[in-house]
Parts: sequence; structure tokens; C-alpha cells
Amino acid sequence: MLQILLVDDEPYVVDDLSVTIPWQELGFEQVHIAYSGMEALEILQRHPIDILVTDINMPQMTGMELIDLVRDRWKHIKCLLLTGYAEFEYAKQAIERQASAYLLKPVADEQMIDTLRQLQQQVRLEWEAWSSQQRTTQTLREHLPLLRDKLLNELLLGRRLPGSKLADKMDKFGLPFSIGDRASLLAIRLEAFFQQQDVNSLLLFEFAIVNIASELLQDHFRFWSCKDTHDYLVFLVAAKPGADRESETQADSEAAAAKSNAALLERIAYQLQKNVSALLGGGISVVTTDWGVFPDRTRELYLSAVTTIRQRIGPETGVCLSGGEPALPASIPSLQSLYEPPTLFHLFETNNWDAIEDKLASIAAELNRREDLSPEHVQEARHYLESVFYYIAHRGSRLLGEIVDLPQLAVKPVHTADQLREWASPVLATLKNEFDAERMDQRKQLISQVHEFVDQNLHYVSLHAIADHVGLHPVYLSKIYKSETGRRISDYIQHLKMEKAAYLLSHSHLRIYEISAQLGYSNAHYFIKLFKDFNGLTPQEYRDSRKS
Repeated sequence: MLQILLVDDEPYVVDDLSVTIPWQELGFEQVHIAYSGMEALEILQRHPIDILVTDINMPQMTGMELIDLVRDRWKHIKCLLLTGYAEFEYAKQAIERQASAYLLKPVADEQMIDTLRQLQQQVRLEWEAWSSQQRTTQTLREHLPLLRDKLLNELLLGRRLPGSKLADKMDKFGLPFSIGDRASLLAIRLEAFFQQQDVNSLLLFEFAIVNIASELLQDHFRFWSCKDTHDYLVFLVAAKPGADRESETQADSEAAAAKSNAALLERIAYQLQKNVSALLGGGISVVTTDWGVFPDRTRELYLSAVTTIRQRIGPETGVCLSGGEPALPASIPSLQSLYEPPTLFHLFETNNWDAIEDKLASIAAELNRREDLSPEHVQEARHYLESVFYYIAHRGSRLLGEIVDLPQLAVKPVHTADQLREWASPVLATLKNEFDAERMDQRKQLISQVHEFVDQNLHYVSLHAIADHVGLHPVYLSKIYKSETGRRISDYIQHLKMEKAAYLLSHSHLRIYEISAQLGYSNAHYFIKLFKDFNGLTPQEYRDSRKS
């Protein structure tokens, strides 16, 4: 979506353009207005303008001077010059200043739209050239740390990606892993010294710890790191093919190789503790996990590391535990689909009702599929869903009890996955219907506000003025209005003006230029053109036809 700036010292010109041209349909996200060259410069400095439309003859700073400044500072902006003087000299100066187009006022809507489409095409072609493979690759490189961090976090939290999609992402992100690799996790918890630092200092310390760990791992392991939701630094590691091992001459079996890798990773973890303490002056606790197939067991290994930190290390500091430690008693399995992203809370935030239904179905399917889940997991899902229902109601400034029958909700039996769906689905449907109806009511009120404002300010009204009045962004307001009424706000304004013009021509003795001014048109010729386009007659012809 593009942004355009309209500049003219005669307000009616840019105000009329802002409402009569179908900007949104033409692909413009925002239309900015300025009544002088200086005001235009302020807007140019604050917003990413793509096309500039400016009058030539303006006081203080002419359109030519404005274009000169734009060419110096924002070479990518396309400049369209408007003038009421059909003189070759102006066209010559416009060409010399590399103006993209030159139009005479008053400009017909069709001519303006055609010219804008041409400029859009130029912008699009230049953008495509700029977005070459080299630049795209450079942008990707700049964002690689964040992209890698985000992807690993998603895998740790249990997000399931199709194998081909995951492999494609890892390839694009330059990650040295393949699906099916045997991998382990190394989780680092920063202790009190680091936690007492301010945010900026902590980020620098985390960066340093990741670098120290990377140096220790790089000779023997492939690795991929992130900062998780618990603020632990987590490394996914896998052995490098052909890397030297102390026991490699005797490692004739996969089990022996795995044992060798685990021992080496444990030694690196201990060395990491020492180096961090010596170089940074703070303590860390480190946990290494068992080995498992990537990405199938990644979530399981991560939960093992987090559980080890919570249950075995607890408040102790400077602890180092490995996957070779005695196994913990069998833990209660988790209901993965309930908590894996996107969560129900997130889906409700985005009003994605279809995805919410799919999420409920996946939770019920997991409860039915997995034999290791107990009846308590059904209750866990029920209580989670109940908290979500309260959340969505309160977020909408409503009490849940005002929407659904809470006593009936509480007594419904929920002991199986099917009962869970039977219990939750009607509540979801009720919430959806309630908030859809409320949103429709709010939109109807909004449309009424818009019409009332236009009716009261017909002599001087613009999309930006309406948007300011109702407290919405102009583009968003335009979308809602078009969705609810089937037409653009500019069409409604023009229709109302032409109806009032017809009434005044039939029921008053006002002169045509007076009617034009009363409707907010400073240029009577422009008003006459609009009226004829709308009614098929000029204002005088229309008035004469009413007398006969």
C-alpha cells in the first residue's frame, strides 16, 4: 500500500481530491494533505511518502522549489505537478526538475486516476528492482538471529511443522540441522549476579555467554541457540560428522557414539561454567539432556531440561547436571495441543473463530488418541477453556454470566473428550454470536456518526476530518464504511452535496457560484463539472428545467 501527499495553497483543491478520488481502491493506504510547501516538508520528514502531488504557484515555497528539495532528500518519490497556467515554460521547468507528470487545473478525476496509475506502476517497478535477490538476502541476514530464535522457540513450545516446511525454513535460515538428526539440549540459567543487572547490561551478558558457549561447542558440535520463555539460554546440539572423539576408535556402535557425545557435552558444560565465572564474574547453572531424534523429541527434551532445573536445582546456584544423571520418576505427561502455539488466548485476540473451533477439535482428538492421558487431563482442558471464556467476556467489557448460563455450565458433566466438546462448543457459538452482534451494532452506530457529521459539516468535510471525529484511522474507517454500506465515503459526500445543490437550484434564488461556495467548492467551474457528471445537466440547465 502506498502513501500520497497532496499540496496546494488553495484548500478546496486538495480537500476535494481527498474525498473524490477512490484512494483505497487505487491502492493508497494513507492520503496526506498540506496547504503550503513548508507544511509538506514536515509531513515528508514524518511519513514514507511515495507520490507527491503539488501545485506550482504557491507563496513562500513554490512547487518547483519543493520538488528540488524532494529530489535532494527523497529521490524515490514520484512528483506530479498541477498548475492553472498552460504555459510551456512550466512544463519545461517540470521536466528539468525530473517531475514524473504535469497536469493542468481543473483536473478531471479520470485524468488524475490514469496519471496516478502510471506513477504507481513506476513505483512498483522500482520497488521490484530494489527488492532483488541480493537485497532480499541481505535483509534476511540482518534478521537471521531473530528468525532462528523464534523458530527454535516454537519447536520447544511444541509447534508442529510439516517436515518439508521445517526443512525449507532451516535451509533459508542457514541452520546446520536435518530432520532425523540425533540431538541434545543444553539449557543455561543465569544466576543472581546477572539477574541484578539492568536490561541493557543483561542483554550484553547474555550475548557474551552465547559467544563463550559457541566457542566451546564449535569444534565438535553443530548448534542452534535461543532465549526461551523462562529466560534460559537454550542450545540445540548435534554431533558434527567426522568430528574427533576420545573414544571414537572404539565407538563401533551407535550407543558408544552417543555415550561419547554425551560425555563430551558434559565436559563442555562444566567448562562453560568456569569460563563464564572467570570472564564475566557471575554464576550459571547448566543442564544437558539425553539424546533424541530432531524434531520429534525436541519438545520432550526441553520439558526434561526445564523440569530438571525446577525440581533438582531449584534455589541452588552453580549446578551442572547432565542427561546421564539418574532418571527422575516418570512424570505426568502434558496435554500438548492445549498449550502449543497459537494458544486459544491468542486466537481469541484475533477473533479467529474457525481456528478456535479447530483448536478445540485438536484438543479433543489428542485426549482420545493418547492412552497415557488421564481423566484429570480432561478436567485440565475444561478449566483452561473456562478461564478463556471468562477472559474473552471480560475483554469485551462483559460478564460471562450475562452471556451464558453459568450454573448450567458448571453442572454439565465433562469426563470425556466428546463431553468436553459438547460442553465447550455451545459456549463458543454463543460468545461468537454475541460479539458479532455487538460489533455490528457498533458499526451501525459508527455509520450514523459519520452521516450525522457529514450532514452538519457538508460545506467543509473531508475523510480526515471525519476520521478525527470518530477516532479512527482514515483507511480503517473507509474499509468499515465500504463494508457496511457498499459504497465509499467520498461517494456519499458527493451524492449529498449534489442533492443539496439540486434542492438549492430548485428552491432558492442563490447564484450558482454562491451555491458552489455554500457546498465548500471554491472553484465554481469545478462544481459545475461535478454537477453535470452527476445529473447530466449543468446547474443552469437543471434550474431552467425546473421552471418549465
